[in-house]
Amino acid sequence: MILHLLSRESWADAQARGQLVAPSVATEGFAHCSTEHQMVGVANKYYRGTSNMVLLNINPTKLTSQLKFEPPAHIDGSTALPHEPMFPHIYGPINLDAVSEVIEFPCDDHGTFTTPAQLKTYSVVNITEAPQHWQRAAELSVTEWKEIFSEDSVQTYLDLYGLTGSYAGRFAETYVALSTNDELIGMATLIDDDELPNAPEPGPWLAAVLTLPTNRALGVATTVVQRIVQRAHQLGHPALYLYTNDQQQWYTNKGWKPLRETELNGIAHTVMCLQLTN
Repeated sequence: MILHLLSRESWADAQARGQLVAPSVATEGFAHCSTEHQMVGVANKYYRGTSNMVLLNINPTKLTSQLKFEPPAHIDGSTALPHEPMFPHIYGPINLDAVSEVIEFPCDDHGTFTTPAQLKTYSVVNITEAPQHWQRAAELSVTEWKEIFSEDSVQTYLDLYGLTGSYAGRFAETYVALSTNDELIGMATLIDDDELPNAPEPGPWLAAVLTLPTNRALGVATTVVQRIVQRAHQLGHPALYLYTNDQQQWYTNKGWKPLRETELNGIAHTVMCLQLTN
């Protein structure tokens, strides 16, 4: 979900003009936007106490201007940090037929914004908080990676979930995305060693990123990966690693850098790195 925050007056003016040109297009070249999981934080940081705001839900397939996901552009001009999430930026006017919904976005009596019902599409939690999904998560994992980890069983993953956190000199945390109906729609794991033979990289690793196909348009993978990135940074790691056989461009677009090519069980993979400190 791509969202643009503006005042009711600005929205009325855009409707009268036939298109929306955010003031930042003239000064920065693009209109600032957010996903549903970023918007409340942005609103409370920059617009706390402003009571006349609305959110535009924008259909990216109908935009006539270019949409890019990029590091945040700080108002004070400071440099974005490597662990910060990527934000959607629209490079030019927002054509009105790309606006699929206008969502009222008032602050409360204390000036604080909270998530409106329309944005509560899914949540991301540590898997220890969702034991009812362990079996399903394990079954999906076995199916998804059977070509690479043929010896893994459902019990392999159940054991991993049961040992979440630090254990016997090891570390692993799995995060799952849950729909508003409490359905498992995606997951990812932060782990100290992702079983890549002879890997010189120190870890930790982003591993086991999985999104159910019917939910990929919701940005689930982006959200769970960002949760892992933020957790690795919180734990003080200077960098995060992964290996992938077919998603190199997706990760490159999010700031990851390829390090080397390797093979795992006869399948070519690219090892990639995301620096978490400048």
